[in-house]
Amino acid sequence: MRAYNFLTAPFALKCLYEKRLTISTIHDLNDPFELIPYDLSDPEFRDAMHRTRDKLARSRGLLCFSANWHDPVIWAHYGDKNRGMCLGFELPEDTAKPVEYLTERLSFPKTSLLTNDYAESMLFTKYNSWKYEQEIRMWATLEDEEDGLYFKDFDDTLRLVDVIVGARCTVPKAAIVRALGPLTTEINLIKARAGFKKFEIVTDQRGLK
Repeated sequence: MRAYNFLTAPFALKCLYEKRLTISTIHDLNDPFELIPYDLSDPEFRDAMHRTRDKLARSRGLLCFSANWHDPVIWAHYGDKNRGMCLGFELPEDTAKPVEYLTERLSFPKTSLLTNDYAESMLFTKYNSWKYEQEIRMWATLEDEEDGLYFKDFDDTLRLVDVIVGARCTVPKAAIVRALGPLTTEINLIKARAGFKKFEIVTDQRGLK
């Protein structure tokens, strides 16, 4: 499964040098409804949901991607107004899954939250207004804390395949090649630009300078 992670240029270069991505912790995510897609009108169920989320947050984090690098809104919001970069990865389909977007909160389950269906809903459901992100997410274990941050190394489950340089990004090709090191020959280096016919970000055929 191909998925894309948008970063500012400095953070993208850092990721390429270090061959890893930062794992987002649950309590640092920008959606206050994250992992609580259910109707929480019942106080007892509400408390149980928050306890479940807090317990999960102590050991697991998220890697968040988009299914599409061509959307100009995503570049504006997450790619530093097109001054950043987008890293494309090949992810295993058994661990990376697309988010489902809903307009209404789910009814709370009558049975245990630990059943597979309810766990899936909890982990991969968001409000419909986030749909433009076309999010694909992969859960990761929080290990080896480094200055309050956690990381996932590039490997067979997080295989870098594309480096897409934003339309307004001024980082030269030579700097990206230095950051990639021996990976350079395995990666597609793409320069992006605004499309001429549609509202989309496309490949600049002139290439990266």
